[in-house]
Amino acid sequence: MTDPTPLVATAIDGTVGCITMRRPRRLNALSAELVAQIIAGLQTAQEANCRAVILRAEPGVRTWSAGHDVSELPSDGSDPLRWNAPLEKLLRTIRDFPQPVIAAVEGGVWGGACDLAFTCDLVVATSDATFAITPAKLGVPYNLAGLEHFLGVLPLHIVKAMFFTAAPLSARDAAGYGLVNVLAEDTADLETQSTRVAERMAVMAPLVVTAIKAEFTALTAANPMTPDTFEQLTALRRRAWRSQDYAEGLAAFREKRPAEFHGR
Repeated sequence: MTDPTPLVATAIDGTVGCITMRRPRRLNALSAELVAQIIAGLQTAQEANCRAVILRAEPGVRTWSAGHDVSELPSDGSDPLRWNAPLEKLLRTIRDFPQPVIAAVEGGVWGGACDLAFTCDLVVATSDATFAITPAKLGVPYNLAGLEHFLGVLPLHIVKAMFFTAAPLSARDAAGYGLVNVLAEDTADLETQSTRVAERMAVMAPLVVTAIKAEFTALTAANPMTPDTFEQLTALRRRAWRSQDYAEGLAAFREKRPAEFHGR
């Protein structure tokens, strides 16, 4: 049944978007409706030409997200983590989103929510945040795509320990492994730090960022790069090097002033 209450709030501040999950009574469990509203928020941010998007929970939560909504997992013997499941669609949407998405994390991150946070381009987390991947605890066999996401951001034996024991990984340890980009002291500092990172991205050349993010996505995909993919990436780069922003960046460098990029 669709929840009539908005589960997501999307705010646009200049060229920075912020998507806030608002399902605290269910610990922001990633139901089909919550996922659909996050995807809609990303579409809104793209239409507003945002150059960076922050994905967060409401300030002060103890649980950023509890992961998959267990009540929606199938009981008829079908694959619970199929390719076209809502969360899988959201992860692909974030990877394909043209500008960086920043996970601003506080509290516990469980199960599939780890996949969500780790799929974001950067992670800013409070020092007391934790990440626990719990499928073995719930009896849910994880899929290859999910394992690939984890192996792309953490060492193999750390991933094995997380999956085999369901023991949480602290944000400080995650930062030591390079998973968390910025550690924040508390909730207020989380907002400050994530906004600072987003605003720094927002002044970069957006066509270049789009091209580079697409290249990262292609290079870290499990599938080999096809000629079509290579041509698509080259087209994104060509658009950037033929743009007014390219000329502006070089002129600003020569004139020793900040560049003003407009995405054209």
